[in-house]
Amino acid sequence: MSNTNVLTLRVPWELKRRLEKHAKFQGVSLNQLSNYLLNEQLTQLELISSLESRLAEKSIDDLKSKVSNILRKVPRRETASWDRIQE
Repeated sequence: MSNTNVLTLRVPWELKRRLEKHAKFQGVSLNQLSNYLLNEQLTQLELISSLESRLAEKSIDDLKSKVSNILRKVPRRETASWDRIQE
């Protein structure tokens, strides 16, 4: 027995055309590409939500202090000329 559900989704014509084009280019079905893209985007939203929740519990001063401690451990080196910011 399958553990999938059917979802009817109304999308603008242009979006469907773009999805079909990329599915064909990737050699996958429209369903596979749509599932992949939805899963990727939802994962990103969940990660952002999780980070926002964790950051809400912290103070700006505490975060600045932790970043400063990390940066102090970075060895000092001469920056290559090609990598310097031109002012």
